[in-house]
Amino acid sequence: MGAYLSQPNTTKSSSDGGNSSMSYGFSAMQGWRVSMEDAHNCIPEFDKETAMFAVYDGHGGEEVAMYCSKYLPEIIKEQKTYKDGKLQKALEDAFLAIDSRITTEEVIKELVQIAGRPTEEPPAEKVAEEDDLDTEEAALLHEEATMTIEELLVRYGQNRNAVKHAAAISAAAKKVSTPHGEATGDKEDGEGQKKEGLNGEVEEVVDSSKKVKEEVDSSKKVKEGEGVTGGSKLRACRRTGGGEASATDGGESGSSNGKEKAGKAEGDAGPSCSSATSKPAGDSQSRFFDDSEESEEGEEGEEEEEGSDEEDGSEEEEGDSSELEEEDTEEGEDSEDEDGEEVCLPGMDGKEEPGSDSGTTAVVALIRGKQLIVANSGDSRCVVSERGKAVDMSYDHKPEDEVELARIKNAGGKVTMDGRVNGGLNLSRAIGDHFYKRNKALPAEEQMISAMPDVKVLTLNGDHDFMVIACDGIWNVLSSQEVVDFISERLKPDQNGKVRPLSSVVEELLEHCLAPDTSGDGTGCDNMTCIIVTLRPHPTQSDETKKRKHQEEADGTEPEENGNDGKKAKSD
Repeated sequence: MGAYLSQPNTTKSSSDGGNSSMSYGFSAMQGWRVSMEDAHNCIPEFDKETAMFAVYDGHGGEEVAMYCSKYLPEIIKEQKTYKDGKLQKALEDAFLAIDSRITTEEVIKELVQIAGRPTEEPPAEKVAEEDDLDTEEAALLHEEATMTIEELLVRYGQNRNAVKHAAAISAAAKKVSTPHGEATGDKEDGEGQKKEGLNGEVEEVVDSSKKVKEEVDSSKKVKEGEGVTGGSKLRACRRTGGGEASATDGGESGSSNGKEKAGKAEGDAGPSCSSATSKPAGDSQSRFFDDSEESEEGEEGEEEEEGSDEEDGSEEEEGDSSELEEEDTEEGEDSEDEDGEEVCLPGMDGKEEPGSDSGTTAVVALIRGKQLIVANSGDSRCVVSERGKAVDMSYDHKPEDEVELARIKNAGGKVTMDGRVNGGLNLSRAIGDHFYKRNKALPAEEQMISAMPDVKVLTLNGDHDFMVIACDGIWNVLSSQEVVDFISERLKPDQNGKVRPLSSVVEELLEHCLAPDTSGDGTGCDNMTCIIVTLRPHPTQSDETKKRKHQEEADGTEPEENGNDGKKAKSD
C-alpha cells in the first residue's frame, strides 16, 4: 500500500506527570504509517524555574527528530542568552545551533546509528580491484593475441554462421594466394570436412567458389581489424556495459532510465556492445581498405550491400540507445527550473544521507513563572485554551505563504503547484533537510528551508486552562478550536466528581483523528503525537483515591460518595 500499512498500528505510548504548578498527559501512535517518525520532550523540571515541552515530527526518517529530543534541551541551556534570561533569543539560537551540528561528520554518524542503517564497508577490496585493472587488461590482451579468429568470434558473441565458416574462409584465402590453389584447396577442403568445429559439430565447407571469394575480403577485415582494434573495442565495451556503465548510469542519473540502460547492458552483452560501438566499428572497418584505390568503392559498396543490415541491426540498437539518451535529457530538462537552476529531490543522486535527506519540525514551549514562550519551525502547532477559546501560539510554515515563498525564491528554489519546495517538501521550515540549504551566499536563516523559528510569548493568567502541543497528524484532521472543544469536554469531572487522566484524553483524541482507511487524501493516516498541559495542578482519579485513603488514615472515617471530606462525614 505504498507509504501505508494494510492495518493501522494503534499501539500507544502514553504517560502522565507534572509538578506543584502544572500537570501533563502525553500519547503517541504510529497509525497507518510504515514507521514512527515522531519524538517529544516532557520535562516539567527543566530547571528550578522552567518547564519544557516539545513535539518533533520527523520526515524522511526518525533520526533527526530523535536527535533533537535527545540533545535540544541541553543545547538550549548552553546558550548564553538562556543564562541571561533572554528565553526568546535563546530558542532561536538553539534551533540554529542544533541545525548546524547536523552537518558535522560526527553527528551524521550518530544519525546513521539512530536510523539503524547499515554502515558502508571500507572499499578496500574495490580499490584493490581498480589498482589491478591495468594488469588484468594486459593479461587479457595477451591472451586474445594468441587466440584464433574462431575463438575470438565465439568470445564476443558473433553469429553462429560466422563460426561455422571461419575455417572455410581461412582455407579459401590460402587457396587464392597459392599457385597450385586447386590441389591445395582440395587438400584443405578435405581436412576442413574432417575437422570438428568448436561447438562439437563437423564444420561444413562451402563449395560455392563465388561465396568463398566474397568472404575472402571479409576474412581479411576480420584478420586485420577485428583481431586487434575490433577485439579491443568489444572487450572494453563488455566491461563498460557490464560493470562501469551500469554504475555510472545508476549513480549519476539516479533515474529509472539509467537503471534500465544499465540493466540492458548487464543482461545482454552482445546487443549492448553493438549499441555502444556500432558506429565506431563501422568506421574502423572502412579504414582497413585505404591501401588501394578500391577503398572508396569498397566503402560505398559496403554501405549499399550492408545498408539494410545496419538499419535493421546496429542502427536499430543505436535508436534504442538514443531514445534512452533522449529520455534522460528530457528528464534532465524537467529537473531544471526556468533559470537553469537544478531542481531535484533528495536521494536522486543514488544515496540518502541522514540530516541531508531527512529532517524534522520542532515546536518547543518553555514555561517560566507566568511566561509561556513558544518557538516553532514547521507545521506542528501549539494552542492555548483561554476560557474554551483557542489561541494559536505558533504559525504553520507552508511554502505557498507569502513570506515563505519570497525566501524560497530568493534562495534559488521554487514552489510547485501542489505546494512543495522544488517538488519535495510540503513545509518551508525544519531542522535538518540540508539538501535544501546549499546556497553558500546566504545565511542559515535565509535558506529555502530554514530552521529559524517564529517565537511567540504569552503572559498566563487565570483564564488560561490548558495548552496543547501536537504534530500535524492532529491538526490536519481538526482545527485548533475543534481540538480545544474536544479536550475541554473530557476534562470536566464526571457525576462522582472524578476526572480522567490527561493521557487517556489524548489517547481518545488520537483514536478520533485516525482515518478508518487509506482511501482518502491521507488525512488521518499520519503519525500522531500530542501533549496536553494543564496550567494548574490536575487532580486525576488516582490522586483522588490517594487523598481519600489519606483522610481515612488520619480521621478514621470513610469519605462519602459525594466527595465530602472526612470531617463533614464524622460530624454527621
